[in-house]
Amino acid sequence: MEKSSPPCHCSYLYERIKRQEEAIAQLVDIIGSTNRRVYELDQRQHGVEHQIVREHPTILQTTT
Repeated sequence: MEKSSPPCHCSYLYERIKRQEEAIAQLVDIIGSTNRRVYELDQRQHGVEHQIVREHPTILQTTT
């Protein structure tokens, strides 16, 4: 009795890998845009903090 080889699933595997690559690329784009947004918000926050210190320097002074 001859052993039969399993059917080739190459095209299925290729398509599945291709979809996974596309999903990974989308996630990388999302992470990149999120990191840019976080950086922009961080820079804006620093600017607001400096503006508050310039406008109201007594807020951060401690009383003795």
